Amino acid sequence: MPANGKRNFGSWFSGRNSDMNGTMKGNDRNEDDRSESQDTDGRVSDVDTGDNDGVGDLGDSLYARKRRELLKLARSLTDLGASALIDIPRIVVIGAQSTGKSSLVEAVTGINVPRDSGTCTRCPMECTILTTEFKWSCSISLRVVEDGREGEPNLYPFSPKLTTPGDVELWIRRAQAAVLCPHLSRASFTSMSYDDLKAIADHTSDPAVLKFTQSVVVIDIEDPRGADLSFVDLPGLVQNEDDDVILMVQNMVKDYIQRESTVILVTLPATEDLENQQALRFAKDADPAGLRTIGVVTKPDGLDVGASGKRDSWLNIFRGDVPRHHLQKGYYCVRLPSDQERHRGVSRQGIERTSQSFFSKTSPWKDIRPSRLGVANLVRDISALLMSIIEQAIPKMREAAAKQLAICLLDFEKLPPRLTADSDATAEVVRCIFQLSESFQQIVVGRSEDKTLVRQCRRIFAFFEKAIRDTAPDFRPVPSLTDSNGPVTIRDDFHEAVAVDIDIGDELLEDVEFVPSTRKPLTLREVTRVIRETTGWELPHHIPYEAKERLLGQSMEHWPSAARACFELLAKNLKECVLKELEKHFGRFPALEQHARQLVLSLLEQHTQRSQDQLKRAVKRESAPYGTQNVDYFETMRNRWLARYKEVRNARTNGAARPSLPGAVYLHTHHEREQEALRALENLGITNLVGNDLYRLISGNFYEDELLVMADVRAYFDIAYKRYADDIPEEIKNMLLIHFAGALQDHLVDGLLRAPDSAQRLEKLVEEDPKIKRERARLQDRRRRLQEIHARLDNLRM
Repeated sequence: MPANGKRNFGSWFSGRNSDMNGTMKGNDRNEDDRSESQDTDGRVSDVDTGDNDGVGDLGDSLYARKRRELLKLARSLTDLGASALIDIPRIVVIGAQSTGKSSLVEAVTGINVPRDSGTCTRCPMECTILTTEFKWSCSISLRVVEDGREGEPNLYPFSPKLTTPGDVELWIRRAQAAVLCPHLSRASFTSMSYDDLKAIADHTSDPAVLKFTQSVVVIDIEDPRGADLSFVDLPGLVQNEDDDVILMVQNMVKDYIQRESTVILVTLPATEDLENQQALRFAKDADPAGLRTIGVVTKPDGLDVGASGKRDSWLNIFRGDVPRHHLQKGYYCVRLPSDQERHRGVSRQGIERTSQSFFSKTSPWKDIRPSRLGVANLVRDISALLMSIIEQAIPKMREAAAKQLAICLLDFEKLPPRLTADSDATAEVVRCIFQLSESFQQIVVGRSEDKTLVRQCRRIFAFFEKAIRDTAPDFRPVPSLTDSNGPVTIRDDFHEAVAVDIDIGDELLEDVEFVPSTRKPLTLREVTRVIRETTGWELPHHIPYEAKERLLGQSMEHWPSAARACFELLAKNLKECVLKELEKHFGRFPALEQHARQLVLSLLEQHTQRSQDQLKRAVKRESAPYGTQNVDYFETMRNRWLARYKEVRNARTNGAARPSLPGAVYLHTHHEREQEALRALENLGITNLVGNDLYRLISGNFYEDELLVMADVRAYFDIAYKRYADDIPEEIKNMLLIHFAGALQDHLVDGLLRAPDSAQRLEKLVEEDPKIKRERARLQDRRRRLQEIHARLDNLRM
C-alpha cells in the first residue's frame, strides 16, 4: 500500500495487490507444461478448478458471509444513490447486440430475460444473486432517476416476491416498460400482458415513451444454488438504428465504464475478429492498460471446422501471445445454451456438462486451461474479484462520503433560515429592509468589503477630470504652424499629473467619449483674427473682453455634455449595484423582491431627476460671464504662461530655437543662463525675481496683445478646469449617491410597511423562492443519504 495509506483503484486490477492473483491470473502461456491448478505465472490458484455447476459449498462459512455482507453493502449504497456521490465498485457487462450477452446473463442468473428487439435493449438491468439457505426467490425493483435530482435515484419496489423462475421474464418486461413510460403510473404495468406491454412501450406511436432511459431495472435473486455476484447489464450496442439511438447507447456505455473501480466484462463472439468489436474499443478507451477489462468469448460452437485461422488466433490470444489484445485479467470462453436447449428446458447442470464435453474435445478450447472455460469458472472468479475490490474500496469510500457530507453541510449553511408557520412576515420584511439599507450605505461610503461601486466611481471621475483637462486651449505663440523653424509645442509643466486609476480599455469606459478627442491649435494670427472680430470702438491696445470670452467658450463648450456623460454613467452603475443588493437581500422572496424593486426604481428615478436639475445649475455656473475670486492664483498663472509664450516667441523670432541637444542638457544650460541673469539684476539692486520674470522684459513686437490674450485665457482655464473637475463629481456623489442611499430605508418602510393593508399583503409577498425550496429539499435529501452512507460504511466490521 502507498505510504499515504490510500490505495489507487488501478492497483486493484494490477494482479499484484489483490488476493485474487491466483484466480484472475491473466493470459495463459505454455499450458502444456503446467498443471490445471497452477497459474500461468507459477502461482497456485486458491480456488478449486474441478467440476463446478455454480453451487457454492461455502454457504455457511465465514468467507461466504463476508462476501454476502460486502455485496449487500454495495447494493444498499447504490440504492441510496451513492453511485452519484462516490465511486462504488461494480461489474458492467457490455457488448454488441447478438453477441450472446443475453444468454450469458441467463446462464449466470438462472432466469430468462426478454430477447426481442423491443424493451429489452432500452434500459440498464442490474442483477444481484445471493446464496441462501432458503428457497429460490426473486424480486424486481425500479431505481428511477427523477428530474432535477442530479443523478440521485429513488428505489421503488415493483414486483411481488416471485418464487418461480418462469414468472420473471414477464415481470422484467413490465418493469422495463414502466421506466420507459414515466408519464404513466408504475402500478398500471403490474397486470399487463405481453401484448399490452409491446403496444404501450412503442415510442414510435407515443412520443411520451422514452427511447432509452438511465433508470434501472433491479433484479434481486436469492438462490440456494447460486453464487454471490452483482453486475449491470447494459443495452447492446446497435448499428441499424437511428443515429440518435446509436449515440444514446454509446454514451450510456461510455458513462458506465469510465470509473476506475468498474470491472468491464466484454462479450466477444468467437466468430468475429477482435479488431471489429466496438465494445472492446470502448473498453480500451476507458481502460487503456487493460487492468480492469475481462474478455468473455461467446459462441465458440459457431466456429466452423475449417476456420483454422480463427482457432489459432484465439489460442494465441488466450496464451497472451498477442500484445495488442492483452488484458491483465485475461479472457474466458463460455458455451451458452442453444435455442433448442432452451426450448427443451435443459437444466443448468446439464448445460454445464455439455459445455465441459465440448471444451474437452474441440480445438482450440481443449488446449486452453480449463479454469478459463465455462460459466461456473467465470462466475466464481469475477465474484471473488468483485468482493476483493469492494473490500479494498471501503476506506476510500468512507473518505469520499465524509468529504461529500462536509460539502453538503457547507452548502446547506449558505441557505437562508427556513420559514416556519410561526414566522412573522412583517419581521422578515423589516429584516430585509434594514439589511439592504445598512449594506448599501456601507457600499456607497466605501466601508464594505465589496468596493466595486466606489472603484467604478473613482475611475469615472478620474476619466472625467482628464477629459476636462484635455480641453485646454492649445495656444502656439507663432504666426503659423508652418513656421520655417519647424513645429512648435508648448510645455505644460505647471500642473503635476496626479496618478489615477484609469484604464482606458476598461469595459466601464470603452464606449464613452466625454469630449471630442481632437483639439485645434491656435496660432498668433488666429488669436489676432478673434481680437479683430470682437473689437468695436475701443482705443488702440484695448483688448475687448469678448475676445477672451470667445476663446474660453471654444475650450469649454463640451463641458456640459461631459458632465452629463459622467452623471449617466455613474447613475447606470448605481442602479446595477442597488438592484444586485436588492436581489441579495430580497431574492429569497420573488414576489416581495419584485414589489420592492418597483419602489427602489421609483426612488432612484426621483433622485436622478432631482440630481440632474441640480447638476444643470452647477454646470451653468461655469458659463459666461467668466470670473474668479482667486486673483492671486490667476496672476501667478498669467505671468507664468506669458513668460512661457514670450520665451517660445523670442526663440522663434531671433532664430534661437532650442539647440540640437538632449532635453536634459538643454534644460540644464537654460536654467544656468536664467540664474546668471538673475544674479546680474540682483547686483543692480533688482531683487525678488524668478526665472519667469525675465521673459516679461522681452518685447512682444507685433503680437504683444495676442500673447497677453493667450496668457489671460490659459490662466483662467487653469482655475476653471480645476474647479469644474472637482465640483461636478462632488455634486454627483452627494446629490445622487449619498442622498439616495440615505433615503432608501424610509422609502421602503413607507412603501412596504405603512400601507393600511400591509400585514395581509406582506403575508402573500413573503413566499420563499421555489428554487431555494427545491435546493433546500435537495440538500436535505442528499445530507440524509450521505449520513446513512457514512453510517453504513462505519458500521461495517470485516
